[in-house]
Amino acid sequence: MTIEIKRLESRHLTQFLHLCRELDAEGAGVSFTRLKSIEDTEELLADQRTFLYGAFENDKLLGVFRARQGGPGKEHSCYIAAALTAASRRQGIARKLMNYALKDLKANGIWMIRAWVYSNNHPSICSLLDAGFMWAGTNHCHQWDEKEQDYVDDLLFHKDLRAIEAKAAKG
Repeated sequence: MTIEIKRLESRHLTQFLHLCRELDAEGAGVSFTRLKSIEDTEELLADQRTFLYGAFENDKLLGVFRARQGGPGKEHSCYIAAALTAASRRQGIARKLMNYALKDLKANGIWMIRAWVYSNNHPSICSLLDAGFMWAGTNHCHQWDEKEQDYVDDLLFHKDLRAIEAKAAKG
């Protein structure tokens, strides 16, 4: 399987919307499920502070990664989110997608990366920790989870991309 990672373009928006709908039907607790129309995806792609990346196999979209850059005084940082089709999970695609995106974000002057993850989303937590993210705090009982029939915490993770550069320079 050859996976190509690249920035999303307008020609990918129909596939992107299809992926969002698939995630919504699955009951996935990711922000991509809020995108309901092609206009929603166009608006996201047009936002100058949003970076969208896709993982493709033979031009088929398998997953997406979004980084939302902070506003004035916070341009150095962004919040991230990622999601894959159910069939594409646990194959290392998320890692490739994240590594590509982090490298591109750093090249664009972004060095503080943050992610909020539900405490019951063990695969995402493991992916972030494996990628060198640090746990920074917890928003207790933040979200009602229908599947769990209980409240789940929101965990905050961060990664300082400057630390990577400093480590390499010492190395």
